[in-house]
Amino acid sequence: MYAPSAFGMMLREMREQVGLSQDDLAEALNKTAQYISNMEKGKNKSPPDDSDLQKLIARLGLDSENSEKFRLLAYADRGMLPPEMFRYVSECPALIGVLRSAMKNNISPEYWTGVLNSIVKGSTI
Repeated sequence: MYAPSAFGMMLREMREQVGLSQDDLAEALNKTAQYISNMEKGKNKSPPDDSDLQKLIARLGLDSENSEKFRLLAYADRGMLPPEMFRYVSECPALIGVLRSAMKNNISPEYWTGVLNSIVKGSTI
């Protein structure tokens, strides 16, 4: 049995919000409605490439916040980071160490929200 991924669920939710059918989205990608259905259901283990992601984002009319979330979820379905994030992380050995330590110590998302808020406010951690 297949379980929809977060990407598949967001795809379906956004598609339904704007009143598009799976055929409508498939047409934008030059794919079949079955391809869209498979992504929504978690059957497609190969989410769309960057070009198709951009077409989906445009066809769904996603704002910048939802576009970024949609893109990150698609990459997560592939078990990947977007290329610009991968480059940044791979060029920062200290950041890799921080991530490993955070994973080892089960650091919570709430903690990272606090870290980000501190950085944005310009305070020290």
